[in-house]
Amino acid sequence: VRIIQQSEEMIIERLGSYNGTLKAGLHFIIPIIDEPRSIAWKVTYDSGPHTYSTIRMVDRIDMRENVYDFPSQSVITKDNVSIQINALLYFQVADSFKATYSVASLPLAIEKLTQTTLRNVIGELELDQTLVSREIINAKLRDILDEASNKWGVKVNRVELQDITPPP
Repeated sequence: VRIIQQSEEMIIERLGSYNGTLKAGLHFIIPIIDEPRSIAWKVTYDSGPHTYSTIRMVDRIDMRENVYDFPSQSVITKDNVSIQINALLYFQVADSFKATYSVASLPLAIEKLTQTTLRNVIGELELDQTLVSREIINAKLRDILDEASNKWGVKVNRVELQDITPPP
């Protein structure tokens, strides 16, 4: 017996092959023959003054909007200035089947895609443009990431640059 909560889905495999997707509600599965498929998921823990994230295997896919906070990274602008940028990504899993079977590690794929896209977009701009055109950068990032992650069953809703730190 499996109870799936609202806004969650579970992928069931029968003898190692996709059998179906369980939506919210009460479900009966055959022990040993039917098994939930695990998916890598990024989990954030808040322990007082410190917040840290880890990737762990879960058997339920959260269909609500998720937020990934990426660590600050060094990016080089068109005029060869190294700046530190911290970004937030708001996304939602639209297709749990694709999110499970189209990519080995969804959190890692989203993180690496965001980092490389951010470097490419900022690399096309000069320092002055980067500091004053946050909305344009956010929109460009969202469009590129949404198109690229569509094949993984993910809808990118928003990208926000939290902090842009130029060199001293």
